[in-house]
Amino acid sequence: MHAIRYRITSLSPLLFTSNAGDPNMVETLDYIPGTYLRGMFAIKYIKKNKSLGTEVRKDKTFYNWFLKGELKFTNAYIVWEKINKTHRLLPIPLSIQREKRNKDTAYDLLFQEEEFDKQTKEISGYGRIQERMLYKKGVKRSLNFHHSRDREKGVSKEGQIFNYESINQGQTFEGFIIGKSDDLREFTSIISSGIYYLGRSRSNQYGKIRFEIVSKEPEEFYSEINLKQESADNIVLTLLSDTIIYNEHGFSTTDTRELEKLLNCKITKSFIKQSEKEGFIPVWRLKTPSEVCFKAGSCFLLENADVERLKELQKTGIGMRTHEGFGRFVIGWKGDEQSFTVQEVTDEIKPTKPHGALPESGKKIVEDIIKGQIKKQIQIKAINDAREFKNLPTKSLLAKLEGAVREGSLKTLLNGLKKTAKDKLENCRNTNTDLYEFMMNFSLNIDELKNIYEIKKLCDEISYQPENDTELKAELEKTYLITFLSSMRKKSKQKSEV
Repeated sequence: MHAIRYRITSLSPLLFTSNAGDPNMVETLDYIPGTYLRGMFAIKYIKKNKSLGTEVRKDKTFYNWFLKGELKFTNAYIVWEKINKTHRLLPIPLSIQREKRNKDTAYDLLFQEEEFDKQTKEISGYGRIQERMLYKKGVKRSLNFHHSRDREKGVSKEGQIFNYESINQGQTFEGFIIGKSDDLREFTSIISSGIYYLGRSRSNQYGKIRFEIVSKEPEEFYSEINLKQESADNIVLTLLSDTIIYNEHGFSTTDTRELEKLLNCKITKSFIKQSEKEGFIPVWRLKTPSEVCFKAGSCFLLENADVERLKELQKTGIGMRTHEGFGRFVIGWKGDEQSFTVQEVTDEIKPTKPHGALPESGKKIVEDIIKGQIKKQIQIKAINDAREFKNLPTKSLLAKLEGAVREGSLKTLLNGLKKTAKDKLENCRNTNTDLYEFMMNFSLNIDELKNIYEIKKLCDEISYQPENDTELKAELEKTYLITFLSSMRKKSKQKSEV
């Protein structure tokens, strides 16, 4: 099983209807359902193959991809954009709940004992769990007011207001398209990145998106989160999307006993919510029957589970309509941590490149930034290299060497060392050399550091080659040696104080 990652940016408000009780209010889901994406791509395929006409269902590729379900379109969830990385956030597990009196602390009630007595409430939105941190972000939505229309006359009904809730423009969502490698390659040759319209009321001001295929090639797919579940103890299964399970009579249900049968294991504890889903078939112009389902975020503590089987099911999903994004789950997303620190996050806005050529003053600023970044990397390297040496010489000898570096007389000092001091340096070794030889033959390779992605990009922008800057090299070598020796001296001091 392989997958490609896709990204959607809302260029106008988006509307994906959910079941709402108010007849004058249309609420939106706060994610982009795989069902809508499947429909959008099916229409795109039909338009590219107009000769098929009404017989499109007989087309083998169309049938396999969009009807048989050999391509699975997951929901697109909000992302957390950082300067150097993008994280796709996921529905927060229902068992992780925030303390009412302390919003920065959350507890996983799946692992709390009976005597746990704190008052908690559910956490809305989407999150990323990393160690004992829960990074949380919501989807921005707005209410839009419209006049109700008389369908027969085609004019507004006087005094009657109709409300649309919509996802705000300017937000980014990501998901996966899962299938066989060959199918995905063919799919990307037919469906390209570009501007599309998605969701409800596309003929008005809603639904404009930018669709991008992020993956250069189909990648081996194991799970929507890169995690390892090695042990069969305390397996937590978390639903990443709404999940439709049928009972033996062919009806949808949220009875956990039916889920136990499907997973072939025992559920010892669970936190679940129920939802209802219905679809729409454009050809028939009719809604599909409503299905009851487990809501995304529902989680289950499993006993006697077959881990390998669960890993396989992670790829395909469980239950019905998995090709539309239903039935996605993950095991091992959260372990048995009992508490978390909750942090609300916002996107880190990337600076935009100005139009036109960069002036000389701007180039000088960028050059200084490059030098500063390389200097930081040099200092980190020096500290790490110093840790590799064993049998450190005395603090006084290290201080003497550091002073010589500052004065620019290191080689002179090394050549004039007495045998006792030289022996101390030769007895200090890493896996490749001794400290005396290391200092005598030291030379810095700036080109290696320049190839760090972000630094290389800046160098290319202003056509700067730091490896040819002799003044910079001399300055960086001095910085490296001072940091290297200073780090050794601190380490030697700590050992002498123990």
